[in-house]
Amino acid sequence: MIVFHLYDFHSCSMLISIDVNADASFLDEWSFDQFQSLLNRSNEDPKLKRLLEQDNLVVFLHLLGCDSNGHAHRPFSSIYLNNVKVVDHIAERVYNLLENYYKDNRTSYIFTADHGMSDKGSHGDGHPSNTDTPLVVWGAGVKHPRPVTAKDHSDHVLRFIDQHLHDTPTPKEWDLDGIERVDVNQADIAPLMSTLLGLPCPVNSVGNLPLGYVDMKEEEEVEAVLANTKQILNQFLRKSQIKQSHSLFFKPFKPLASYSSMLNQIEELLSARDYKAAMQLSENLRSLALKGLHYFQTYDLLMLMAMITLGYISWMVFLVLHVLQAYTLLPGDIFRKEEAVRQKSNTGKAQLCGCLFMAVVSVLLFLERSPPLYHAYFAMTIFLWTQILNEYKFIKALWRYLRGRESDYVIKLLALVVVSVIILELLVHSFTERKLYTWCFLIVGAIASIYLYKSIPWRSGIPVFVCLTCWFLSLFTLMPAEIPDNNKLVNASGVMVIVIGLTGKWLDLKAGVNRFWFGICNHEKRQPRFPMLFQLQALLVGLSSVMVFLSTSHRTVKQELHTIHQLMNWFIAGFSMILPLFSENGLLSRLNSIFLGFAPPFLLLSIGYEAVFYGALGLVLIAWILFENSLLYVRKVNKSSASGKNLGEHAFLENDTRYLQLSDMRIPLTFMVLFNVAFFGTGNFASIASFEISSVYRFITVFSPFLMAGLLIFKLFIPFLLVICAFSAITKLLEVPRIGCYFLVILCSDVMTVHFFFLVKNTGSWMEIGNSISHFGIMSAQVVFVLLLFALTNIYTKDIEIRSGSRDSRKVM
Repeated sequence: MIVFHLYDFHSCSMLISIDVNADASFLDEWSFDQFQSLLNRSNEDPKLKRLLEQDNLVVFLHLLGCDSNGHAHRPFSSIYLNNVKVVDHIAERVYNLLENYYKDNRTSYIFTADHGMSDKGSHGDGHPSNTDTPLVVWGAGVKHPRPVTAKDHSDHVLRFIDQHLHDTPTPKEWDLDGIERVDVNQADIAPLMSTLLGLPCPVNSVGNLPLGYVDMKEEEEVEAVLANTKQILNQFLRKSQIKQSHSLFFKPFKPLASYSSMLNQIEELLSARDYKAAMQLSENLRSLALKGLHYFQTYDLLMLMAMITLGYISWMVFLVLHVLQAYTLLPGDIFRKEEAVRQKSNTGKAQLCGCLFMAVVSVLLFLERSPPLYHAYFAMTIFLWTQILNEYKFIKALWRYLRGRESDYVIKLLALVVVSVIILELLVHSFTERKLYTWCFLIVGAIASIYLYKSIPWRSGIPVFVCLTCWFLSLFTLMPAEIPDNNKLVNASGVMVIVIGLTGKWLDLKAGVNRFWFGICNHEKRQPRFPMLFQLQALLVGLSSVMVFLSTSHRTVKQELHTIHQLMNWFIAGFSMILPLFSENGLLSRLNSIFLGFAPPFLLLSIGYEAVFYGALGLVLIAWILFENSLLYVRKVNKSSASGKNLGEHAFLENDTRYLQLSDMRIPLTFMVLFNVAFFGTGNFASIASFEISSVYRFITVFSPFLMAGLLIFKLFIPFLLVICAFSAITKLLEVPRIGCYFLVILCSDVMTVHFFFLVKNTGSWMEIGNSISHFGIMSAQVVFVLLLFALTNIYTKDIEIRSGSRDSRKVM
């Protein structure tokens, strides 16, 4: 028996160079030609002939054209619809070819796909259009189509793995209303193929045999289901055996404690020809085997979750202690003199206890033959808690210090913790509900402007500017995650970026005399090193808008992108990112140059409203800097009127930065909000389905998955770079330790990571599972990810100079 498996599969390992602008249906024709050539060669090659005539042969025909054309040209394009006709014609030709070759009517045919596709040419989310795929089976051993029955369906007891409805209506244009449709989970195809071949099911298969497809007698159906059940049961027994041999305290899966008696009962029912009862019992045993398999797959789940959670908690406590000791001003006599001496005497005891405990745990894990990763989880957690115990005297002194403070201080501390947790929880929920950012910026814009109105004169324009920019940015998270094409909007965004740059340049030169702009404008009226730098950057932004128009117009008429256009796009994007290094080192002038420098590559990678988002994000970052600068001015005014009352305001670290205070927690919290809105302002980063691959076509048209993915990720990095540059500039403006603020960012990220850790799923659609894992992975990697971006942006921000009188006043003091 030969099973012919016709499959539409998404592959990234093709050895053929594919121009994404071209019609990819030639790939399907190429696959058919190779298969036809194989059969023709067998007539002259006896060895190949014997191979093709052996029993239990599987021929896998891979048709990639529809997938490639769907991504590049969308499913309703003429190219895609023509490719569907090509596939239909190939299916017919393959059937005729094999029937004429074997002439024995012993061939079964399975036609299916690995995924669907949305109208935008993407796939991956849990929508039925992406998860429901065709499954057409015909040939030897396959049942004939059956008319629809009003009450009963052959698969009525089954559910899709993601629990969405089975009975999604069949499109009327298919003209199949009178034929019963048998829906299955994708994993069920493996036992179906095995049954048609007369072979055992694959050893790791977890699919249920779909009886609606196989043409068997009732006795044979029961035998097939029983074989399917035994295959899954053997997986369970093997998992149970391995776990029992390794575990010191083994807990069996009790519902299957008497599985052997259930098998004997099934055999007795078969002998008594009670096929209905045997079928019911076989299906029940199969269901229990699947549950038991899941039980052992998650056997160590509770222990691992507890240990990882304790590890995160210990890491966060350790960070808090480090920041308090290194970057805050606490009563020095309490922590640095008497207590520090006593603490050293207990350090050795804590480390000895930690080592002994780790040794005991390691022995237990070794006896249970636990994976090396288990040892790493326990070792890191125990190490961190040991380090915390080393700071026992510090923690005790800190507790006495807090008890001795006034109640107002403790209330402020608790309020800060509560507000911080609320903000971080909102950020967690924003990963699935982007509209939260809209409410966030609407409320923050109003509150910030009211606060500034009470602190500084309204005529400065800063309160209005802060409110309007926040409200403008709030619009983008209301827009669809799947970005619609609008190249006119991209071109208009180029003009918007130039206007913002011109305004920033004018303010840098003219607004320095305003006390509310003091410190961020150009502090020396000297001749610039490169007088024409701004004009060159504005010209590159304009050229990038022109190249967007030219590149898109050529692709619209289905012409290959000219090589000169590709080279110009690469040159404009690369050259523009170097120019900010040669700009003036005033805060506003340098940030304005960075904003203009990264605009061309972002515009060239944009297809719609995300280009406007770039400008809106830049405006909000300037509003953040103006807000902090205004607070700095108000604080200095208050300080001068009440000089000497707060010594903490005058305490500085060795690197000319002041100690952190409770109010400085707003900086990492604001950074977290803006950093995450950079993820979700133009879509869902964690959803690969929301990526529009056509945004890279201005740089490359030959299918190259790694280069395309690199360009898409670089596009996402650009807003992050802007946020981190603004963050670095603010730490310089406020003279706070940037590394201390970075530790607070890590702390915030870890709070979110713990939440995402408990949201990880192992059931549902592949998008739901993937998203839950991606969210956890993104937040886990954010610590290193942000650190690397800090190092990169430091190239642009390290020589920023702040116009401030604080250092001079400090010298006088």
